[in-house]
Amino acid sequence: MSIYKDKVSKTLENARIKNMLRGTLIAAIYFTSTVLIPFWTFSWIKTINVEGVELTAYKEQVNRIIFYVWAFGLIISGTAFFAYSSPPQSIRRGVFALIQIILNCLYLWSYKFSGALEIEFKLVDLGIITVNLQQMILLYMGIYFLTVILKSYDLIDFVVNRNRIKHERGKK
Repeated sequence: MSIYKDKVSKTLENARIKNMLRGTLIAAIYFTSTVLIPFWTFSWIKTINVEGVELTAYKEQVNRIIFYVWAFGLIISGTAFFAYSSPPQSIRRGVFALIQIILNCLYLWSYKFSGALEIEFKLVDLGIITVNLQQMILLYMGIYFLTVILKSYDLIDFVVNRNRIKHERGKK
C-alpha cells in the first residue's frame, strides 16, 4: 500500500508542476497579447509619419488608452494563470475561465470608453484622418458573449458531473 501511495503522490507532484508551468506559459502569452502588443501599437500610433507629416494623436487620449491596456491586461494575465494552472475539468478552472472571459469583454469594452475606437489625426495641410474600429470591437464582443455562454455551460457541467469526473480522474 505504501508503494502505491508514493506512486500516486509522485504523479500528483508531477501534475502540479506541469499545471504551474502551463499556467505561467499561458499567462505570459496573455500578457504579450493584451499588454505588450497593444502598448507597442499605441506607442507607434503616437508618432506615425505620413508623407513627411508627423501624425500626433492626442497625448491624453493615447495615455488613457494605455492605462486601460495595462490595467485590464495585468488582471487578465493573472486570471489566465489561475485558470490554466488548475486541473482540467475542475470547478476552479471553470470559475477562473468564466471570470477571464468576462474580463476580456470588459477589456474590449474599455477600448470604447478610452477613445481607442475612433482616433482622429489632424494633418496641417491635408485634413483629418479618422480610424473607426467600432464594428470590429462589436464583432469581438459577440464572439466573447458566445464564449461566456460556453464557459457557463462548462462550469455547470463540472458542478453537475463532479463525482463522475473525480471518479474518472482517480482511475488515471
